[in-house]
Amino acid sequence: MNARNTTPTPARDRRLGLSIRALGGRLGGTWERERRDTLFLMGAVLVSVLPQAPWMPLWCTAGFLILFIWRLGLVFSGRPLPGTAVRMIAALAIVGAVFAQYHTLFGREPGVALLILFLGLKLMEMRARRDLFVVIFLCCFLLLTGYFHSQGILMGVATMVACLTLVASMLTMQFRQEEIPVVRRIRYAAVLLLQAIPIAAILFVLFPRPSGPLWGQADDSLGARTGLSDSMSPGEISNLANSDEVVMRIEFQKDVPPQSELYFRGPTFGHFDGRSWRAMLMHPGNSVNPEVSLANPAGTRYRYTATLEPAVNRWLLALDRPLSLPVSDQEQVRVTPTFEMVANDTLVRRIRYTAEASPSALIGRNETERTLAAWLRLPDGFNPKTLALAERWREDGDPKIWVQRAMDMFRESPFRYTMAPPLLGRDSVDEFLFDTKAGFCEHYSSAFVVLMRALGVPARVVTGYQGAEANPRDGYWIVRQANAHAWAEVWLADQGWVRIDPTGAVAPERIELGQMQGARNTRTAGLDLGNAGWLGGLRLGFDGLTHAWNQWLLSYDRAKQTSLLSRLGLDMTDWREVAGSLAGILGLALGVLALFTLRPRLPRDPAERQYDEFCQRLAAAGLERFPHETPNNYLYRIERMLDPQQSRLARDIVSLHIRMRYDLGVSRKDLVDQMKALVRTFRP
Repeated sequence: MNARNTTPTPARDRRLGLSIRALGGRLGGTWERERRDTLFLMGAVLVSVLPQAPWMPLWCTAGFLILFIWRLGLVFSGRPLPGTAVRMIAALAIVGAVFAQYHTLFGREPGVALLILFLGLKLMEMRARRDLFVVIFLCCFLLLTGYFHSQGILMGVATMVACLTLVASMLTMQFRQEEIPVVRRIRYAAVLLLQAIPIAAILFVLFPRPSGPLWGQADDSLGARTGLSDSMSPGEISNLANSDEVVMRIEFQKDVPPQSELYFRGPTFGHFDGRSWRAMLMHPGNSVNPEVSLANPAGTRYRYTATLEPAVNRWLLALDRPLSLPVSDQEQVRVTPTFEMVANDTLVRRIRYTAEASPSALIGRNETERTLAAWLRLPDGFNPKTLALAERWREDGDPKIWVQRAMDMFRESPFRYTMAPPLLGRDSVDEFLFDTKAGFCEHYSSAFVVLMRALGVPARVVTGYQGAEANPRDGYWIVRQANAHAWAEVWLADQGWVRIDPTGAVAPERIELGQMQGARNTRTAGLDLGNAGWLGGLRLGFDGLTHAWNQWLLSYDRAKQTSLLSRLGLDMTDWREVAGSLAGILGLALGVLALFTLRPRLPRDPAERQYDEFCQRLAAAGLERFPHETPNNYLYRIERMLDPQQSRLARDIVSLHIRMRYDLGVSRKDLVDQMKALVRTFRP
């Protein structure tokens, strides 16, 4: 791998062409050997960088590839490495480009970009053995940074493949004169990694886990995640509907609700400025803790366990309507006056919690006239047509009749459900109800709540997710961003807050199917590729693997570690006890591994192995060889007791054995193959 110390022939240097011998074959001189080893190391570097490509800027990946291809050309052509001046200029250009992209050189994203580009530049100065190890160690550190972006099973597989190639590259450097075939190098590296698995498992279980993120601030890596927002404007949920990103996975313990009841409650909005909905700022004196009661105590209850993916908010999505707070070992949960389940901290890590819900539960019947006043406010000077419509409806004088009349209007008038509605102006509700009559859940829930408030009925907008996709193989349900939804709640005197979903009056299939069918049909032109045939089965099968990966590996946090070790009699609060236990178990594991891996293993001659097999077969027939007997004496004694065919085989086997032991000019490989065939046939 030392480009400066090699001395290629002038003809080879003039050609500047591809060297076929550099791509494989046996040892053909120091020059060809070093080129092959350099190519092997560069392959390991490329495998280490590729997992980072989806999250890096395009120019960063292109810059690394340019440096990589440049170094590859130098390997094939035999040209010398670039000088110090060229490398210094390239380094300054890299630093300037990263600063122009991120406006800083500090932080995770610029740090990873610098690491990738400087790794490519380091390939240009691999002159000494030390440089080769530096490249490998940089690759190992780069593999760790991949988990800033993803901790999924694919990243784990990519890391294992990269580790295998890096360890094989390190083994390559240890071989001196003998050149080991690539397959054997990979096999040696795989054996080393397998031997390290018990140590890694012990460290995974016992090494103290931090209570927060290991690197930097909690929300640094989540800035680009999609999810529900703390406000609602037309178009927001439309964007979420185009995403198949998993929000959470649900495992029901017994009964499973129908799709039409799968409403997972998120943020609630009550402040309307004429264009956008936001959370209501509740004064302590104008709000009460919502009362939960069961209209039918014998009604169906659904108990479930949810695994919520990391997000940039604090909402724990609970099946409507929750009977109690979700129980989690990782987060403290509280309920707000608007019946939101909120964690104390941002949910930057995957959490798992159990909860119970009943669709027939009644909430908020303890509201008072004072607490309900906030849910009647409308901005002045907006939507005069809607206000006039409400004035005409007031003659009936019954909130239940007004709710039913609004639902009939959506159902019977030419309203249509679309994910690409026309733009709305200042009086957005008026334009939607009387002109365009086209929109999706945001438009219908917003218009319904404004109309109810104009009629004097307390109302609010609730956002969350509706519906889920079943994974029949593993028995759980998947909620995706495509299930994002908005609905309404109105307060009725004898029922409290009642869920009303006007979208179901216009597009009942949206609620019954539990998915954004319109958006998916637009993307697939009438064919739902995600659920079609073997492709859908493959997709769900991989999601099942991901779910298992999340439960057994990624969900093993400090709380679960403390619970596990406490059952084993270890106190996590006493660092001396933990450190002593960890050292003792690691020492025991290393001793066991050393016992099996460090035993001297003398290679046995193939000729001796086959001759021993021949003697063992004779001993099983009662013709055991004496320790002092030579092969010829043994043959003379036992051939008289064998039938003619086996006697001939015995003579041939002994003859081949003697020839392989004493005739150094023969091809041993061919003779070993012959002897194997004869011994396999020999049946005394």
